Amino acid sequence: MRVRVLGCHGGETPRHRTTCFLIDERITIDAGAVCRSLTLDEQVGIDHMLISHSHMDHVKDLALLADQIIGRRRTPVTLHCGPETAETLRTSYFNNYLWPDFTRIPTPDNPVMRLEVRDPLEPFRIGRDAGATTVPTTKSKTKKAEAAPLGPGEYEVRYVPVTHPVESMAMIIRGPTGSILYSSDTGPTTKLWQVANSIPDLRGMFVELSFPNHMQALADVAGHYTPQTLHAEMQKVQRRDEIPLFVYHLKPSFYDQTMKELVDLGLKNMHPVELTDEFTF
Repeated sequence: MRVRVLGCHGGETPRHRTTCFLIDERITIDAGAVCRSLTLDEQVGIDHMLISHSHMDHVKDLALLADQIIGRRRTPVTLHCGPETAETLRTSYFNNYLWPDFTRIPTPDNPVMRLEVRDPLEPFRIGRDAGATTVPTTKSKTKKAEAAPLGPGEYEVRYVPVTHPVESMAMIIRGPTGSILYSSDTGPTTKLWQVANSIPDLRGMFVELSFPNHMQALADVAGHYTPQTLHAEMQKVQRRDEIPLFVYHLKPSFYDQTMKELVDLGLKNMHPVELTDEFTF
């Protein structure tokens, strides 16, 4: 699994881009910097977009992407999201007022983008040839549910609800060589780390961090981490010293201070994410 960083900040300036990661050139996590970061041919090559929540810094490039790829693909780009996020995109984004409804044009049967509503904690499959399906399971001798093996180019995705003012979904993405975690925007949470502790092949955790410690009250209201809450959350992860921690989403206005406080935590195996970073798992 190859992960390319297209955007990793909680705001935008000429040197900062909002959140977006690209997996193996075909799948994005969120859509904060698709068009600023990819060539037109690369944009046309995206098949699936995993949308964590409806806030603008995570969905803003959906509009421009739809406008640029129309007429250049034979099949829709599939937007996978939770039910509340899907409703927001339908009513407040692709609503023919803010932007044309690219989920119904050029035709409802073959639109530019197709919304696929995903239930929390229910695994589904995506991939170059797999389309998007629910995951079949088999029962082992211990009666524990096990996912069927992944096919070539397939990924299994599981959404986990986290703490934010709107519906926000963390993601566990499993490929042929292991799994990664993406926290989405979140404040202190429990279920995500319970799920993470149950994944033996977890290879990396991409976890948000937004505000410096002196803005803790704002972070709590807005559903984000500060360095001190990130440190507390990491105590819930059993293998925290073994699994690489990739920290993203720092606000440009407080970047230097937040980065200093993050480094001062002394977390083992911690890596601040930078634009154009690429990781292989």
